[in-house]
Amino acid sequence: MKRFLEASKKRIVIVTYVLLFCMFCFFSLMDLQKRTSDYAYFANKINSFIKNAHDSESEYLCSRLVNYVTAIAKEKQFAELLKAGDAESLQKVAEPVFQDFGKRYVPVISVLIYDGSGNLKFHMTPPSIAHDPSTFRPSVSKEVFTTRKYTYGYETNIVPLYFCTVLPVRDALANVVGTIEIGVDVSFFHYNLKWFFSDVRTAIFSKGRLIDSNSGYKTDSAEFVYDYYRKLKANDAEFFSQFKDRIDFRRTRNDIQMGDRYYLVSTSQVLRDNGGREVGKYLVAYDMTELRRRHWGYFYVWLLFFAITASVMLCINLVGFRKYERIITEQGNMLAQRSKQCALGEMLGHIGHQWRQPLYNLSLIVQNIGLQNQFGKLDDALLNNQITQANQNIQYMSNIIDDWRSLLMSGSSRTVIELQASVERAIAMVAPVMEQSRVTIENRIISPVHTMGFVNDLVQLTINVLLNARDQLTLVPGDRLIVLSCREEAGDLVTVTFQDNGGGIPDHLLKRIFEPYVTTKDKADGTGLGLYLCQQIVGNLDQGKVWAENRSFELRGETRYGACICLQFARTNEGGK
Repeated sequence: MKRFLEASKKRIVIVTYVLLFCMFCFFSLMDLQKRTSDYAYFANKINSFIKNAHDSESEYLCSRLVNYVTAIAKEKQFAELLKAGDAESLQKVAEPVFQDFGKRYVPVISVLIYDGSGNLKFHMTPPSIAHDPSTFRPSVSKEVFTTRKYTYGYETNIVPLYFCTVLPVRDALANVVGTIEIGVDVSFFHYNLKWFFSDVRTAIFSKGRLIDSNSGYKTDSAEFVYDYYRKLKANDAEFFSQFKDRIDFRRTRNDIQMGDRYYLVSTSQVLRDNGGREVGKYLVAYDMTELRRRHWGYFYVWLLFFAITASVMLCINLVGFRKYERIITEQGNMLAQRSKQCALGEMLGHIGHQWRQPLYNLSLIVQNIGLQNQFGKLDDALLNNQITQANQNIQYMSNIIDDWRSLLMSGSSRTVIELQASVERAIAMVAPVMEQSRVTIENRIISPVHTMGFVNDLVQLTINVLLNARDQLTLVPGDRLIVLSCREEAGDLVTVTFQDNGGGIPDHLLKRIFEPYVTTKDKADGTGLGLYLCQQIVGNLDQGKVWAENRSFELRGETRYGACICLQFARTNEGGK
């Protein structure tokens, strides 16, 4: 990853913005998820309100019906009439009860009275409802009579679905002698829920279809309230019919989109009959469009924040990278200048060292000519001999200058270079320095190997490695050795090793030894640029690579240990381009 980023500043910018975008997506989605959970919490609260409202209205309606009908049954002696089996008298006293419900704003659609044996003794339904009294059965089993309590639920005896309250008829000894079933149109709850939630739509789903108002029945009540109930119910049923096939009843909440509106449809409330069996579900839909828009509004705020942040970072990057490039350029120039100065200083030091002996010889020749002339023994033969020796020493010093100058002039184009000749030339150039430091170089590179690079790349690289090893070997007592060897690898690769017995490179510097200004010597003695320049030179070679190791090796029957600089490059034909 580090190398990927360091390869190009564009990659740094791209990775920066990708990370910024990922952070934006993460935090915006976290915020959206939090708001969505609030959305779900709100939906659950609405469901809870509606359930409580429905349950309370159901209980309140049943209490009203039970109190009213129980009082009438006691007053009109329904229990005695049921025991006597007097259906005609029961009809006479019960019929006004049914007619009175319309004035009490309760849309009752049926009143059924059964005796203790479950036989229908009285029934009254609107004429518009087609019915067969012989098919009517009590909504509760006979065993339920023993509880002596009223029950309520949703039944299907008369119309597809209605709300049914069953209350016991007790005699003077509190024995249950029959039941009264009062059926109420479910549109009653549509009306009552509007008092709590004006923007909520409700419907009932039973037996695979929506319960609507198309059955055509109507009570004889002239009260306008009942018509209003049915109108509300019909409108809501028509609304749900548009997307009923998209509702998943296995889920308690469904998000439904209708055009540009969003609705949250709850199916959590189950409708049960008097025996506790499920007969349908209460559907509740509420418009969540405004809340969703508010939630997405926050997302757009995040998007705007991201755009502003990205713009600011882009400006910072542009300014920062320009300054960064200027600093790097200046440091590169300083490094190049220092490298040149160091290289020039080392070159002058080596030239001076190699000139000492020839200069000393020249000094002796001049002194000899003066003495011979002083004693009158200077003749032509002696003079010519001294001149010849002086010219030889001068030619030697001139060759030294040419060698070091050519080393600094690497050329402007890559060409085929040869390893063996380059190594031998480098060894010859540093031989006096090595002899002075008592360093023995054993060159095992005896076969020609060619690669592509600049003219003096291998010479300069070899000199840098040898001089760097020499500096370390001067601290070693006893034998001081440098062994050069090469081997061929798979894929036309060649590996050259420079092994010494200087004790190795400290572990904490082993991976950083090719970085600039990293040195194992005292800062006063080393610049830390020798191996760094080697790494720069290796970049000119085909598939060039250099690394350092610490390892032991066998030489003349003894095990020695030291640093090994490994150079690897691709081999090419002698006439390759």
